[in-house]
Amino acid sequence: MRSLLEVADFRDVEITTEMHRFVLPSFDAYFEPFEKGAGSAGQAFVSLSAEARKAVREEVRSDLGDTGGIIEVDVEYRLAGGRR
Repeated sequence: MRSLLEVADFRDVEITTEMHRFVLPSFDAYFEPFEKGAGSAGQAFVSLSAEARKAVREEVRSDLGDTGGIIEVDVEYRLAGGRR
């Protein structure tokens, strides 16, 4: 990110990292927007075959460690800014 901003003639570039934890009541609550085609990831998901959608859903479920209860998803945001 720093190099992109510097190439665009930004000075005093600063980059910070923010963490956020999303807590959802269930895996279904987490995954429903993707199944409805929300956002670019949802659009990509709904364009898959039924078999591929099922495989992706189960892989995501496994990656999140779903045990049938609350789902917690940690997200990292990187923010950058500078002066021109």
